Amino acid sequence: MAKRDEKHQLWGGRMTEPPDAANVAYCAGRDVAPRPMADAVLVPFDVWQNRAHVLMLAKQGIIPARAAGRLVRALAAFGREVGEGRLTLDPRKEDVHTNIEHYVAGRVGAHLSGLIHTARSRNDQSATVMRMFVRSRLLAFGASLDALVRALLDCALTHADTPMAGMTHYQPASVTTVGHWLASHAQALLRDLGRILETARRINLSPLGAAASFGTSWPIDRTFTARLLAFDGVQENTLDCVTNRWEAEADAAAAVSFVMTHLSILAQDLIILSLPQIGVVRIADRFVTGSSIMPQKRNPDFAEVTRAKAAAVHGLMATLFATARGLVSGYNRDTQWTKYAVMDIFAEAESAPRVFEGVVASLAVDRDRAAALAADDFVDAVDVADAVARDAGIPFRTAYDLVSQAVRLSEGRGKIDLEIVKRLAAEKGASRLTLRLGSPEQIAAAKTHTGAPAPQAVRASIRGMRRRLATLSAELTSREDAIKRALAETDERCRALKP
Repeated sequence: MAKRDEKHQLWGGRMTEPPDAANVAYCAGRDVAPRPMADAVLVPFDVWQNRAHVLMLAKQGIIPARAAGRLVRALAAFGREVGEGRLTLDPRKEDVHTNIEHYVAGRVGAHLSGLIHTARSRNDQSATVMRMFVRSRLLAFGASLDALVRALLDCALTHADTPMAGMTHYQPASVTTVGHWLASHAQALLRDLGRILETARRINLSPLGAAASFGTSWPIDRTFTARLLAFDGVQENTLDCVTNRWEAEADAAAAVSFVMTHLSILAQDLIILSLPQIGVVRIADRFVTGSSIMPQKRNPDFAEVTRAKAAAVHGLMATLFATARGLVSGYNRDTQWTKYAVMDIFAEAESAPRVFEGVVASLAVDRDRAAALAADDFVDAVDVADAVARDAGIPFRTAYDLVSQAVRLSEGRGKIDLEIVKRLAAEKGASRLTLRLGSPEQIAAAKTHTGAPAPQAVRASIRGMRRRLATLSAELTSREDAIKRALAETDERCRALKP
């Protein structure tokens, strides 16, 4: 008997390709996908931070080198066991830091494990690990945003000369091009990529060594640990390090919020332009979803979900600022909840750029439909008014009033009757109008200034954005490489210690 073909969704029979797995997960959210313990996510960062701290203690002569060798090997073993799924955090031990210290005690004895906490508090330890986590997620998010901007620019270049009706107030407004529309989204998201890297630079300072807010009498070397953890330097004032533990999280949240807001605008555009009644674009089958009851449906769920995710991210960002408001200087346990907020922000947002990259890269544009809409509903009215003002040598406001009357008198035709315009102009003493506007392509081509919809202007804009993107991409790569080098140096120094 043939094995039954099991489907993972209740829809899809009308689709020409299977659903994109990442998109399905993005739209499903937390419905059937659990999230890990918050501190389980931090294990790799806390192990790295612990090893760097132990190396510093040995370098400064605060603990014996042989003891440091045994400690860093026990720490590495903890990281391996958790990473391989052979060990999970014990909730009875309060947090990841205590889990690690107890594990190390079980391997090398409490007399050695107790040395790890010399010259350190869980306060600066937590602040450091959270900065490492946020940095990692920010750079990964930036890399996916980089790929989305590239997809938008590629699609914009392909359709630099495809006319379309631009909208304001959800109404047909003026002639533009598909390339100009897509490039506008690329420009906004390129700005966001710059903002993400600015945030990464700002937060990439090490709080380690601040202890419980007030430093330590041990002769520590904060610059050494900062280098081993791939920080650009030290966050100097120790009280500020702990009091404002929430700030890096809020800074990152603001950067992510900008991205999600811009993606929600792109999402709404895609919803409208892909409506069957409009049909300027068609979203690939693998990025739409169906209905459990209506077989014909092609729903842009990813776009709708993005609006909700943007709202969730905004709310969590507000939570971060609200949690910090009114805190007294020094450590307050309120800030433990900033960890959960920023983790939820990345959980909601991190897949969004990759999903949109796939949507944009596979987007089908109906050039004929776009051109037809760009020639209907009086979309060329402002261009007619401009032409009248130029040809007749009259103020634009006078030309505007004249064309407004022509639109009213042309109602029902969908297009301005240029003979009516000429008659109205003649009544005002302007009898030599040519009004050779031409097709929507020609109207768009006439808008040649910097940033305008003319194909050459769009192409020039794309070239400029690609240069900017190359610079930001290089910085992303440089920061990722710096993290890899710092981890490799930490590994090498740990191996050099004799057990």
